[in-house]
Amino acid sequence: MKQTFFHIREFNKKKLYMYFFLNMLVVALLIFTSTFKIKEGIGFTVLVGALVFLLLICMYLLIEFIILIPTSPASIKNICIGSILLLTLILMTYASLYLHVYRAKGKKAFVFTGESLSVNDFLYYSITTFTTTGYGDITSIGIISNILAASEMLMGFITSTILMAILTAKLIKKLGN
Repeated sequence: MKQTFFHIREFNKKKLYMYFFLNMLVVALLIFTSTFKIKEGIGFTVLVGALVFLLLICMYLLIEFIILIPTSPASIKNICIGSILLLTLILMTYASLYLHVYRAKGKKAFVFTGESLSVNDFLYYSITTFTTTGYGDITSIGIISNILAASEMLMGFITSTILMAILTAKLIKKLGN
């Protein structure tokens, strides 16, 4: 029986390449949308819908990663690379979603200290939200931006805890052998 790419139940280099490809896709999307501002309408709705779909894919890949890694024979180096690529993908996807919520709602979605927010600001905001640091220089105030921020905080807290536990268990097992 032939296995398709998404039904491979092991962590291998093909997964790393897929994570890398998805990261490059999100980077290209961020560059494109920061260069060309898409106005509200069908194109904007399709773009936001694609980003939400990509976020759902990220969640699926994260759950799959957490399930596969404890029993995977993959090296710790590949596991670390995979976790970095997956976390980067999640952070950039959230940053892109924040950017588009800001473009749609403006100051009704975020309060900040500067005049306007850019892609770099939302990458920073995504990292501080994911790590639950939250310095307060950028604050979500709209319902959509609050839902996004809360989901990222929960995902960050759960992910950090589980990944540290898995990596610690893998290191202890490796050192024990």
